[in-house]
Amino acid sequence: MTNKSSFDLNNLNPLQLNTLKEQISNEYQKYRQSYTQLLEIKSLYSNTLFSLESLQPENLNQPILAPLTESLYLPGKLTNVKSVLTDIGTNFFVERSVEDAQEYFKRQTKIVEEKAQEVLKTMKQNEESLKAVNTVLERKVYQQQKKFMGKQQQQQQQQQQKILKK
Repeated sequence: MTNKSSFDLNNLNPLQLNTLKEQISNEYQKYRQSYTQLLEIKSLYSNTLFSLESLQPENLNQPILAPLTESLYLPGKLTNVKSVLTDIGTNFFVERSVEDAQEYFKRQTKIVEEKAQEVLKTMKQNEESLKAVNTVLERKVYQQQKKFMGKQQQQQQQQQQKILKK
């Protein structure tokens, strides 16, 4: 996660505040994408755990549909209910017992859940920062508009006085 130093937003001009707002918004979107990906991974792990539960001795030699891709399945027969190949990352596979594989995916699910909570916490901090920047930006824009309107009124009064003097 990011480590941001604290500074007074009131010292920034509206252009700097707008730039900061964009940076925080972009960072928020990246964290949102990461959070979504983590939820998808958690779902995959949950589905894998569910599938591992079906590897029972009574299902030996039962017909199955084996996934080749997310949308392509081939018919087959369950010939082994004692061990599975587990992808441990970057297409490295390890043969494990079903029980070991279940434990592995439970651990992985827990890690993903913890990371998702960290990302969610950072997203909330970004939301708070964004609200603070928006508040200061709106106040500064309002002050600039008020100042501009005051100058405009002053110029109109001066023109009216010139007209009256003639």
